[in-house]
Amino acid sequence: MEKAKKIMLVSASIAVCIILVFSLGGCAQRVATKMIEKALEQSGAGDVDINLDKGEVNITDEEGNEMSIGGADLPKDWPSVVPVSKDIQVQSTFSQTTDGKKGWTVIGLFKGSGKSLYEYYKKEFSGWDEQSDFTSDQGDDGKTYSYQVSNDKYFVTVWVFESADENTITLSVNEQ
Repeated sequence: MEKAKKIMLVSASIAVCIILVFSLGGCAQRVATKMIEKALEQSGAGDVDINLDKGEVNITDEEGNEMSIGGADLPKDWPSVVPVSKDIQVQSTFSQTTDGKKGWTVIGLFKGSGKSLYEYYKKEFSGWDEQSDFTSDQGDDGKTYSYQVSNDKYFVTVWVFESADENTITLSVNEQ
């Protein structure tokens, strides 16, 4: 887990460099990509592969941990029993393996109210064991909805943040 966290922190710190890579073309983009890979490898992240595709940055380390930033798709091995609402525009995804167990996180924007998305997930997970159900109203700063459920295979956390500016969701799934 520590290695995955380190990759995430280092990756975030070089995000500005990655944005610059998008503005480059052809050969310059390949050179910049190699430079970013080298920086991650030297940070102790191990061997990494950065794939720039259609405005996305996809990073995979030697252990198969993945991070995708920018208009991302769900991880290939996202558990099919965990729905992702059609109203969510996926922005970033992360997957990691720790002690032989997989974990996935999806961060996205959504259309509609936070309450309706929260209620969607409560309905979708109605057969699961509820672990936590929390709503917080911060007045002008918006509302937060949190819902945690589990079954014999997965522990799922749904965080919905509703504000006047934008609505975001974080879905985290971890193997038990």
